Amino acid sequence: MTDSINQQTNIEKKQKMLAFSVVVSIFMPYYITGVVLVAAGIYVLAGRERRAYAFAEPFSRMIVVAVTAWSMVSLLYQNFYGVGISLLLAAALLTMFYLRSFMTQRLFNTLMDVACLCSLSTTMVAIGQMIYYEGLGLVQRAESLCFNPNYYGMLMEFVAIIALYRGFGNPKHRAFYGTVLVSCMIGIYLCASISAAAAVCAGILLFFLLRGRYKYFWAFAALGVLAAIAALTVLPVIFPRAGDADHSMDQRLSIWMTAFKGIQQHFLFGQGPMTYEMIYTQFSGYATHHAHNLFIDTVLNYGLVGAGIIGFFAVYQIRQVLSRIRHGIASSSGVLLLVLTFVTAIHGMTDVTVLWIQTGALFLLVYSSIGIRSETAVPVLDFEGAALAARHSHIG
Repeated sequence: MTDSINQQTNIEKKQKMLAFSVVVSIFMPYYITGVVLVAAGIYVLAGRERRAYAFAEPFSRMIVVAVTAWSMVSLLYQNFYGVGISLLLAAALLTMFYLRSFMTQRLFNTLMDVACLCSLSTTMVAIGQMIYYEGLGLVQRAESLCFNPNYYGMLMEFVAIIALYRGFGNPKHRAFYGTVLVSCMIGIYLCASISAAAAVCAGILLFFLLRGRYKYFWAFAALGVLAAIAALTVLPVIFPRAGDADHSMDQRLSIWMTAFKGIQQHFLFGQGPMTYEMIYTQFSGYATHHAHNLFIDTVLNYGLVGAGIIGFFAVYQIRQVLSRIRHGIASSSGVLLLVLTFVTAIHGMTDVTVLWIQTGALFLLVYSSIGIRSETAVPVLDFEGAALAARHSHIG
């Protein structure tokens, strides 16, 4: 009996260590995030019981097999970047499916607190970068610890919504979450991503609406309108890229036309991730890495077959979340997941920044909350690492 309890305790410790390693790595240099996700995926795959837990939910095995299969499609067209991305995505899915299997409200909220805390360091790095660029006389956008400014912008979008979620769930520490929210807004401003600014504002409005905070909704909507007017008229110096929106849209229209030509060429299975980077010279298109539209890029990379599989899985998961909210099962984290999905879709109209190591991992980490089986008491934030005070149910 004692041996069984000790064994279960050791398993829980390893599970929590894995979860904390993943969330901390998201806010470290992106290549570290990649290494952690690959190692975590191998760890899950290497254990028979861990694999069983990861694939316990319907269609989990299907989506992992499909993503892995597209590494072979990529290899067929000598798309070696696509091979690596497919395998990395499979590792990330495996890891998050396993986290989902033992996720509790208590653990999830702790992970979200860690994400909020770690995000502050990325803003400090971004500020340091801008001071450095200013000293060199360079006009650059901050990318912090991400590969480019747009990825950093989406990372801050996600954390901003997470900070709101935790602020309403843990009112005793709203000052901390308010600081995180301001930090995220500073990060979005420094990366100068118009798409990120628009998406996070839309996400905040939806969050207030779904939580029934109508006064906050109208107040923030009014503030957003004033900020948009200021960005386009009286404060062009403060928002220098706002006036460049027309030029950016022209570029995207050119990219989308090139992507459609690529889709016509391989419309069933695509050529794997990063297909656009392979084809733009063939069609004399705008030189960039992807199609700058999440939905177009998905069809371009995976074809109608792959996009259909991904779409089916996504719709099934959304239906699951809506059902859980209706039945009062982890409804607050369900709302968070819905809002992040909405933000991803909005931002996805002009970019595919969710398909990145750090942003994708954070989104999937929030998705793992779908494994929570019951709502629990509001926990207390503990910066010393002590246990959060709350009752919770554990999933075996």
